[in-house]
Amino acid sequence: MSTSVELLRPQEAWTPPAAKPLDEEAWRAWVAKGRARDRRSSAGRIKAVKWASIVALLAAAGFWSPLAPFDVAVRCLVTASAMVLMFLGFQARYYAVAAVFGALALLYNPVAPVFSFSGDWQRALVVASAIPFGWSLAWRKVRLAHND
Repeated sequence: MSTSVELLRPQEAWTPPAAKPLDEEAWRAWVAKGRARDRRSSAGRIKAVKWASIVALLAAAGFWSPLAPFDVAVRCLVTASAMVLMFLGFQARYYAVAAVFGALALLYNPVAPVFSFSGDWQRALVVASAIPFGWSLAWRKVRLAHND
């Protein structure tokens, strides 16, 4: 058995294909499509936060007595939701809306509770707290301060 060794001739060096010039109109359309997708997904997440807060507040009012041991969970959910909407209000320059949700965040603060889940007036307060979240669902166009 003999082994033969073949010498390879040097091959041509690889050259990248010629680049096409950037089509500005296609680029703008692609960027606009991405921004629209981001806005839709952000709006969906915000709507989910609002609905979760409304459901938590109305469930807390409906199941008042058995819910007393779980008041910290309700407070955390409502406070987090109110803070998200407060920051959204600041970003959209709706300062009155931001103030309302900031007040709700302070009211439901789980670290230093303002009220306990025990009496009838507290139940009315919980139901009334669902109103700003329901009202915020009616926002059609929230102007966000983007650097577009």
